[in-house]
Amino acid sequence: MHDDAKGPGTGAAAGTGTGCHCTDTADAPCADGLTRYRAAVVKGCLPRATAPHCLVRLGLLTPPPDDPDVLVPVSPNVAESELLHPIRELLDAQQDRLRSVSSGFSPVHAIYRAARRDAQDWLTVFDGADAVPALLEQAVRECRSELLTIRATDGITVPAGVTHRALFPHAARTHAARWRHLQDIERSGGSVRTLQQPTGRLVVCDRSVAYLVDQGAVEVRHPAVVAHLAAAFDEAWERAQPFSETTAARAHDPLILDEARRAVTKLLVSGLTDDAIARRLGVSRRTVAGHVAAISRELGSQSRAQLGYLIARAEPDL
Repeated sequence: MHDDAKGPGTGAAAGTGTGCHCTDTADAPCADGLTRYRAAVVKGCLPRATAPHCLVRLGLLTPPPDDPDVLVPVSPNVAESELLHPIRELLDAQQDRLRSVSSGFSPVHAIYRAARRDAQDWLTVFDGADAVPALLEQAVRECRSELLTIRATDGITVPAGVTHRALFPHAARTHAARWRHLQDIERSGGSVRTLQQPTGRLVVCDRSVAYLVDQGAVEVRHPAVVAHLAAAFDEAWERAQPFSETTAARAHDPLILDEARRAVTKLLVSGLTDDAIARRLGVSRRTVAGHVAAISRELGSQSRAQLGYLIARAEPDL
């Protein structure tokens, strides 16, 4: 509540308004302040002695040049602009500071990478799955000409002008979300191929640095090791089958389904659970369960244990 009984000189701004319950840092007038502001707008002014301090502090009331005993209302647009002006200036200064720091660290990053190479620090281990997305995003962002990936493109934006080749298991063609992801890669200019069971997750940037990805990641910068990983990718690429939107209907091609099912069968014989098989092939557990159910029907299996025996008898070469 505002105390109208207080006279000039008793307000918080040396006679420019009465005290009110809102604090000196409040960003809006209090309820009584709003009531008095409406009265000021209707009447054209308020007695200076009874003007709420919050209205004066926020610039919603100001003294006219010809009458020191009253305060006149100020347009909210004008008052708001006056209050926000220093804040905007501060934000602009912070943005300039942000850009300056980011730019200043560019040579630091370059020196750091060069120093690591000079020290032959060619292998770095990054523990924890949480660190992997940001690590791969930064690595791909620094690619200049070529990107090779095996089951490692989720959330990655490939820079313009970079040639991207991506390998996935055949099972990705039978998994709706993965199928759409493969299409997205090709729509973005990448090339996708699939094969029965690619090994692990891999990212190779410009044939100069490679990342082996599991629960964490291992960064490899030794030229011979990176060259070996890139060569292994090239060999797998030659064996893989092209994927394209024009042949997307082949997701249910008997050959693709057979090879995907064969990959599941091989891992079943190894004793892996459905969850482990799904992680290995990069598909959902539901997809794996569908293949397992189909294999069980074909072999007449009544249990998981019996299924392993029947597979081993029917497919001795697995």
